[in-house]
Amino acid sequence: MDKFPTKIISITLIILMLMACATEPVDKNKQIINLIKTMEEAVENKHVDDFMTHINDDISTERGWGKKDIERMLRIRLMRRSSVHIHPQLKSIEWFNEGDQSAQVKLAVAMAATEFSLEDLARINADLMTFTVTFEQHDGDYKITQARWQRARPMDFL
Repeated sequence: MDKFPTKIISITLIILMLMACATEPVDKNKQIINLIKTMEEAVENKHVDDFMTHINDDISTERGWGKKDIERMLRIRLMRRSSVHIHPQLKSIEWFNEGDQSAQVKLAVAMAATEFSLEDLARINADLMTFTVTFEQHDGDYKITQARWQRARPMDFL
């Protein structure tokens, strides 16, 4: 009788170990996409500190802005709105040297104070921007190390 519970426990442990081994690593593109979604949620919830954890301390921008400048600009934009709704549209992910350490990501991003769909862009008051950012892996996490942005048009979301 004592051997029966021991066998069940042993079999259960073996099954759990096999299930853990069968877990596939997350695809590198999915990691970037999930990170963009996390950053989107942080902005929509006005959690600037959470958003900024994904920006490298030594970020480089074509405008010469540092991490503090980006944080100030984001806080000012978010203070002007009672609510924030974002639609990021991923244009491309290009991995450097066919590796998984760094990638250039192009996005078109629409931000408005009210909920909207991309079909509404021509009719609503939304901030439209295009971003080209470089994500680099640091200690297993991807962070933005370079960023360029400019105003976008509704056509950029097609």
